[in-house]
Amino acid sequence: MCLFISVFQKKVLSLLVDIRHRLKETQPASSAVHIDRMDTMEDFELQEQSLSDAQAFDTLVLQISRIGGRNTKDCAHKVLDRFFTNSLMAKFNLKGKGKRGKRPIEGTKVYRAIQEEIMKFDKAATEEFIKGSVSEPLKHAPQRTGGGGFSMP
Repeated sequence: MCLFISVFQKKVLSLLVDIRHRLKETQPASSAVHIDRMDTMEDFELQEQSLSDAQAFDTLVLQISRIGGRNTKDCAHKVLDRFFTNSLMAKFNLKGKGKRGKRPIEGTKVYRAIQEEIMKFDKAATEEFIKGSVSEPLKHAPQRTGGGGFSMP
């Protein structure tokens, strides 16, 4: 009997996750909370270019401020998950240093928008805490589904 309940619970949770994913996909592009998820470096570069416009930057900060979270770390993780696929996140780290040839996210306009949003979310958040909160999901992206795993260049 216990095995049946466990299988049933897994199936229900799987279906709920699938429904949630489909709802996110069907959100209208004009929605105030709709954020296009970046999948490639080209998508990232286009986003960076569009954020040169102050209006677009402010709009993006407003959109990601509505994501929220339980705390600052959770908020940063949810924002990154909404912005990047795991495969793209795996190509970044905070400073761009290391043997894997990752690009730095710290100096980008996207990072500045995330940082501004988190500072609005948590008035007590310091820049160092935000750096740690953003670098952690980037660090573990290769191990998550679609992250591509670790490979030496």
